[in-house]
Amino acid sequence: MNIFLKKNLEDIRQCQHNYLAQKHHAEESLEEAKRDCRLLMGKPEVLLGIVAAGAYKGIKTDAPKSKRNQAIMTFVRTTALSFLK
Repeated sequence: MNIFLKKNLEDIRQCQHNYLAQKHHAEESLEEAKRDCRLLMGKPEVLLGIVAAGAYKGIKTDAPKSKRNQAIMTFVRTTALSFLK
């Protein structure tokens, strides 16, 4: 009986170790993805693309002034949030 109990306890420890290792790798991957997104949003070409998309959207609508203002606010909000993080 002692042999089976020892083996079961060893299996439990191994499963706990595997779980903690997997949890650690998942947390690292999440942090890396967040960092990559922050770096992507800080690139000038991405910000310029956002402004260009907003300007194009503003030009093509029936109410360009309101859409232009919305595009400018989106750009300002994106820029401010990228600086705050």
